[in-house]
Amino acid sequence: MKEKIFTINEVPLYKIDLVYVAIISTDTLNVTDIGNTIESFRMMFPAVMIQGINPKHVFGIDHIFEVIQIVLESNNRNIKIARRLEMELLLRLICSNQVDKALYIGGIRNNGYGCFILLSENKLLMINSIKYLRKIFVKQNLSLLNATRSKMIDICNRLDLRCGNYRKEEFLKILTEKAVLVSL
Repeated sequence: MKEKIFTINEVPLYKIDLVYVAIISTDTLNVTDIGNTIESFRMMFPAVMIQGINPKHVFGIDHIFEVIQIVLESNNRNIKIARRLEMELLLRLICSNQVDKALYIGGIRNNGYGCFILLSENKLLMINSIKYLRKIFVKQNLSLLNATRSKMIDICNRLDLRCGNYRKEEFLKILTEKAVLVSL
């Protein structure tokens, strides 16, 4: 289960088992090339995994944590659907086994808004990487990750689910089950 450790520059740092997790969500994604920005980050912080996702496809912060737990457990059992954990995270959040489709649907775009999920077993590197990203993405806006009715409807339509009158907890369980069932 997740445990909140402390907050760095308005970004909460969590721990799940041995892995530190941070989520940065911003509506001020003013970079020329998001792909190059992420690659530069990976070169600077090779021990910190980063995955960007369009927050419109995330049904609340608990959705992210549920999927992270699935990804970490599948990695521990060596039952991965992707070589990189970051891609596994995106595939399971989007509920797709196709990398191109997951990137098309859930990938972040230049000059839009985005959510960055950071994972590392190294606490000091996580702290430094959060500080680095906060310099680039000045404004933290976690409200972009709120579980809303409109997100539920969009996700239902994308996944061909019946758009029922689900409670948030019930819909999160459905998404978690879908994430577990993603396979190649």
